[in-house]
Amino acid sequence: MARLHFTDEAEMYAYKAWQTLKLEPPADLQKVAQRLGIEVCEREFSGEVDGLYLRLPDVPPIIAINNSYIKPQVRRRFTLAHEIGHHLLSRRIQPGSRMFFFDTSSKKISIMERACDRFAALLLMPEDWVRRYFEELSFNPRLRVQIMASRFDVSMPAMRRRLRELGLQENRFNR
Repeated sequence: MARLHFTDEAEMYAYKAWQTLKLEPPADLQKVAQRLGIEVCEREFSGEVDGLYLRLPDVPPIIAINNSYIKPQVRRRFTLAHEIGHHLLSRRIQPGSRMFFFDTSSKKISIMERACDRFAALLLMPEDWVRRYFEELSFNPRLRVQIMASRFDVSMPAMRRRLRELGLQENRFNR
């Protein structure tokens, strides 16, 4: 059944991506970017840079991800999802204009950055799949979060944060 109400645009866009592209965990972010016409490249940057999103008139938008050895794969996936969030959530801001977001490992404080983080979490760990796996793994509470993080290809802290957001209690031994 299709959802009719969403809390915000981040939730709506993440839901639409899963429904339209028939995604399964772990989310195929390259497929999402390709569907949106975004060129994705990976390059080694300074360690403080996670990624960037660039939109210029008359050319495809570009996302560049820092693939430095100090950036774990799960961090790169979150960054890619976050940058896709910039593409979707900034569409109505002067369409056709230049836009550039430069994301670093430092604490994000702007409303846009928080919205893009929310989109990334929803795209990588959609509620229905999180609840399904949480229930399926009830027989193994000790390793539940670790297994779920692996299935979604996210970090353990990201998985724990998502479980807390959804009101799902993890086993106290799984820390």
